[in-house]
Amino acid sequence: MKKLILAAALFVAGATMAQAQDYNRVGVSYDHSNLGFNRNMDILDRGSETVGDNGFALNYTHGFGVAQNMFVEVGGNIDFLFGSKSISEYDEKLTYKHQNINLQVPVNYVYRFNITDGVSIDPYVGLNFKLHFANKFKLEYSDEDGTESSDWISVYDKDKMGKDDTWNRFQMGWHIGVGLNYEKYYLGVQFGTDFIPAYSETIDGDKYKVNTADVKITLGYTF
Repeated sequence: MKKLILAAALFVAGATMAQAQDYNRVGVSYDHSNLGFNRNMDILDRGSETVGDNGFALNYTHGFGVAQNMFVEVGGNIDFLFGSKSISEYDEKLTYKHQNINLQVPVNYVYRFNITDGVSIDPYVGLNFKLHFANKFKLEYSDEDGTESSDWISVYDKDKMGKDDTWNRFQMGWHIGVGLNYEKYYLGVQFGTDFIPAYSETIDGDKYKVNTADVKITLGYTF
């Protein structure tokens, strides 16, 4: 009887491990980050508005098998983003340009639905920790006489932005997404927003705020 119980326990443990193996994934993604400026920010004299940054990221993910079809993913992504927004009136144009490089560390809970041999769908939800390395902007003014441009200004530069007007270098947020696995190839789509805004300040009772939302489409290889 003891041998039978031991054999059953080893069989169950082996089956669980086989169904919850760790994995690694590398990938490249198209990333879109939406900057939402509230009305008080007034960057182009148009009140509340948004600026969309587009770019790409290099992604690494490690998945820990915790139970049958359940995983916890921890990764690291380096994002390179660029965006601009312009307003035109008569022969004059004012353009706001933005650049951002950041490191993101996602932590996800994943549940895997096996569709057929080698094909599965992975819906997930998670938290995202974001550290900005570079985050800067400049303004360009164009008319019939030519174009004038300001220097690039870092939003973390206390001398140029003002001591109380620098942006947050660290942000934390949440996201939800789904991945499709075909053998070792992966396609994922993700949407999320940040709990900690890119910038938030109250001056004389007026709120100045920049919120961020992100979309990621990833192509990856799992090993």
